Amino acid sequence: MSTDNCIPSNVQEIAAPLLLGAVWNWALYGVLVTQVYVYSYNFTEDRKSLKVLVYAVFFLETLQTALSGADLYYWFVSGFGNVKHLSNPYTSPYNTPIIGAVISMVVQFFFSYRIWVLSGRKPTRRSLCAVICLFSIVSAGGAFTGAIQTIIRSRFPTGRTLRVEAMTWITGNALCDLLIAVSMVHLLARHAAFENLLGKHAMVKIIRLVVETNVLTTFVGITAFIVVAVFPDKNWFICP
Repeated sequence: MSTDNCIPSNVQEIAAPLLLGAVWNWALYGVLVTQVYVYSYNFTEDRKSLKVLVYAVFFLETLQTALSGADLYYWFVSGFGNVKHLSNPYTSPYNTPIIGAVISMVVQFFFSYRIWVLSGRKPTRRSLCAVICLFSIVSAGGAFTGAIQTIIRSRFPTGRTLRVEAMTWITGNALCDLLIAVSMVHLLARHAAFENLLGKHAMVKIIRLVVETNVLTTFVGITAFIVVAVFPDKNWFICP
């Protein structure tokens, strides 16, 4: 084996984030498939535009998951034993920051709109919705910047570059998810029209669904933020 391809002593720090991140992504995709099935079965009367949005996001998630599978094959099958493959991002700049940022922004903008609607379209709520949208755009900007630089360099970013871009991307996402979770639960819990229309049991189910979804994404975002802060020169933030 050539010197250029010698396996480094810290190979686990290079390979583990790539493998664990892809496995976690596939696990969450399974959750998403279940959610889409439940939606398609229970909400057949939804507006066509809303259905298009749901299935468009599902398509992007499916594409992202398929590309992450292609990455796994490149890194650990066709590139087995080749360290150069592990340092090559392959399709990950497209499926993780770019597609991921687009999906996040679409979902966050949608929830921002729902918050405004549930609040009775009050002008005072526009500021909150604007803040959520602003954080979402800033987060997407960090993700796109990191992705473009990675594509140009054909290697994973490290050091200060990684920290700035990753922190911008992850922090913006975490703040958006946190604001959305708190706002949606607060509005649904106090929305008398919903409670009268759907009944208390249905209201509890809606709030629980919102809490479960947004708390999970918020937890993942905060975990990724902590990982970037603790390991600024590593790619461990890919795992969550």
